[in-house]
Amino acid sequence: MMKLKFFRRSAGKYPVAGEVFHDVAEVLPGQEDAQRYELYVCSVLDAIAQVPEDCDRMLAAISSIEAGVETSVCDGGNDVLLNMSPDGVQVDILVNDDWTGQPQSRFTLQEWHKILEQWKYLLELPKGSTEVVVLEL
Repeated sequence: MMKLKFFRRSAGKYPVAGEVFHDVAEVLPGQEDAQRYELYVCSVLDAIAQVPEDCDRMLAAISSIEAGVETSVCDGGNDVLLNMSPDGVQVDILVNDDWTGQPQSRFTLQEWHKILEQWKYLLELPKGSTEVVVLEL
């Protein structure tokens, strides 16, 4: 079982913007397969989903595939593509050919559904929130 942690980290105070926070996803330490989840899940979440509406769009795509309405949907952003089909979600990081089409970058629809639901929950928290979301896959 994989455990991920989603939280907000302060990036400091800025004259115009005030205190700025970064949304962070990490694999909890000491887990098998951690590197795969760190690269293909944690490092891409802030690229593909900066706002809750991004999560909603991808969750709707997963639901439409699960319901048989769609056979495949390609979504993402910022050089990251999620190729979703009934077989699962293929995560391709386009900035490096070694990070596209890899067997280790394939996940189940159910995993990505849980990931996106919890990431959306984090994004909807107040900006200064210290809440930590722990997700078990």
